[in-house]
Amino acid sequence: MSNLDLNKNMADLIRENPELARILRNRGIDCGSCLASQVDTLADVVRTYNVNLPELLAELERERR
Repeated sequence: MSNLDLNKNMADLIRENPELARILRNRGIDCGSCLASQVDTLADVVRTYNVNLPELLAELERERR
C-alpha cells in the first residue's frame, strides 16, 4: 500500500508522484493545474470529490509497477 502523506499539499504530492495527477485527471479531478493544489491536501481532495481512498491508493500502486 502507498505511503502517501494525506496531509501534504497536492502540489508536492504530484511533484513526487506524477502518476497521481494522471489517475486523478482520469477521474475528472485536475489537481495539476489547480491553484488550490498549493494548500489542498489529498485528504481534502478525497473528501471534496468523494473519492474512495483505498481504491485510489490501489490504482496508484498498480501504476507504479
